[in-house]
Amino acid sequence: MNDRTDSASIVDGRMTLPGVTGVFVQDAARPLVLVADRLVAVSGHDWRDGVLHDAARIEGHAHPDGATIARIDQAGPAQDLSLTIRSFPGESAPLLRLSVPPEAQGDLDDRLAAELFLPQPLFADLRKDLSEGRAGRLSLTATTSLWLREGAGDDGPTVFHLAPEADGRPAQAHGRVQSISWRAAPAEAADLAVLAADQAEAEPPEDPVAEQLRRINWSLKQVLIVLAFLMLIIALK
Repeated sequence: MNDRTDSASIVDGRMTLPGVTGVFVQDAARPLVLVADRLVAVSGHDWRDGVLHDAARIEGHAHPDGATIARIDQAGPAQDLSLTIRSFPGESAPLLRLSVPPEAQGDLDDRLAAELFLPQPLFADLRKDLSEGRAGRLSLTATTSLWLREGAGDDGPTVFHLAPEADGRPAQAHGRVQSISWRAAPAEAADLAVLAADQAEAEPPEDPVAEQLRRINWSLKQVLIVLAFLMLIIALK
């Protein structure tokens, strides 16, 4: 198989580019791990072809964990990715798309955009937990179509590469999510603990009269138990 473009040549799954040293390959055994935070739920609608569509989404920032993402045609790795999470009908596995935003095309800014597509039930669970302060930090593992430099060892962080724009197609990569999880961010967890403490302090103190009656009732029960025990002894005699 030989798939040739103006900027890259792909032969048997090995990509070379003019002016770039080395060969690039795709390796499904090396998944990409992304960690996201600063998640914010956004509500809205848009109109496409005269039809109203739900445009609800979650926005945030993401960065690769234990790896870096670089654009082959530009120097410097991308560490901060803008993240948009959207829903789709059905219950298929979540999908991931990495791309260069249209406004950044041709710009020296190497910031990338990550889009995560979740099945609607999973998206609803995430949005609910986010609103209740239980989803401040999200992590996912995905097998992607990003490229790795052939022969790169495990001595340092894995460097994933986004192939350059080719044949008018924007530079992008796709992936299938293998696992996803979220939890409250440390600050949110601390806030929840403070809130629980405040609620406990806000509870009115127990009525002293009720407390005294409870103690008397307990003492009477103990007396009755002793009397019942004595009556049992007398009866046995």
